Amino acid sequence: MYKRILMIADSASFWTKNYVLNLLVAQGWEVVIFPIWEESEEMNRFYAEHGVTVYHDAHRLPVIRHIPRLRMWARIYLNAKALQKLGPFDVVHNHILSQRDLALGYLVHRRNPKSSWLASFWGSDLLRVSVRSIRQLRFFLKRCDHVTTNAESAMPVMRKTFSEDIVQKTTVTYFGQHIYGTIDALKANTDKRACKEYFGLNPDQPVLALGYNASPTQHHLEMLDAIGRLPADVTRDWALVLQITYGSNDPAYLTQLKNAAQALLCRTLLLTDPMDETECAYLRIAADVYVHAIPTDFLSATLREYLYAGAQVLCGDWLPYPEFRSLGIEMIPFSTFGQLEQRLPEAVQAPISQAQLAKRLLLKGMFSWEAVGEKWNALYHK
Repeated sequence: MYKRILMIADSASFWTKNYVLNLLVAQGWEVVIFPIWEESEEMNRFYAEHGVTVYHDAHRLPVIRHIPRLRMWARIYLNAKALQKLGPFDVVHNHILSQRDLALGYLVHRRNPKSSWLASFWGSDLLRVSVRSIRQLRFFLKRCDHVTTNAESAMPVMRKTFSEDIVQKTTVTYFGQHIYGTIDALKANTDKRACKEYFGLNPDQPVLALGYNASPTQHHLEMLDAIGRLPADVTRDWALVLQITYGSNDPAYLTQLKNAAQALLCRTLLLTDPMDETECAYLRIAADVYVHAIPTDFLSATLREYLYAGAQVLCGDWLPYPEFRSLGIEMIPFSTFGQLEQRLPEAVQAPISQAQLAKRLLLKGMFSWEAVGEKWNALYHK
């Protein structure tokens, strides 16, 4: 039975935290995390409380600090050597793939020849991969045991980007979500009106949620512009909610966003403070309509949450979601932001059928941690 794992991952990400807590710690794994980016003190305290070791890179290498490539490879070698003291590892798992981090996983795996080595694309690391990066990744992906992506729509990209031997070892393996149970529990004890009041909104007003983070790629300004062109008697009773709690640190954009929101006649609420899972569940239930307009995506977790909670969803038709099609889940498509002028008023008035609501409940059986854990464990134990 495999029980000791090295996670080469973003230790500050709540996705990593949830993966470690709901899959690894829950099943008794001894976990070591190598942080690929900046650490979070709050997350490190969480890991310590759950017996997870977070490795700290203490190699400064001042002599070669002005030779970036040499310093990178020297640190990879020294970190691999130091990690051996925390092993041996039964599984080495790279998350969010880059040449540097895969090289570290490769060296640790080589020193544990019986270990299983997995490499997991998260999304942007595959969607925005350059030709140069493809060449850099290919060497390592050919040598790992398993490659995973987190959406069916990623597989055509894999086939276009990598050779057949890499594609053959690639499986679609989803990351789980715990929030479905939180939404269920809230719905059992409260209703949509109370969830609106939780945010200080009028329970009798339609609530429209626009995007899910503070990045300009959410196209908030384009959505607000479309709403601003609608007649005042249509939008006056609407409440707009923009969750901009993470995703950008551009004060100029946030100022522009606030000014655009304040210029509208309808109520606007900009959520800027970090939100925990329960607060997110309140917002998902409170929303009557959710607009999803990011330029690229494999399988948005937030989109799944709004669908499961019962919001009417408008989604850019450039975003392919074969998982939803396979479940028979329908959304209102739009191809330009100008079309929102017609589609938004229709969405506010359009009821969702009981048949559609029932199909959305299938998301829990497909994406909960209980549903996805078995497949991850099967990869670990192959």
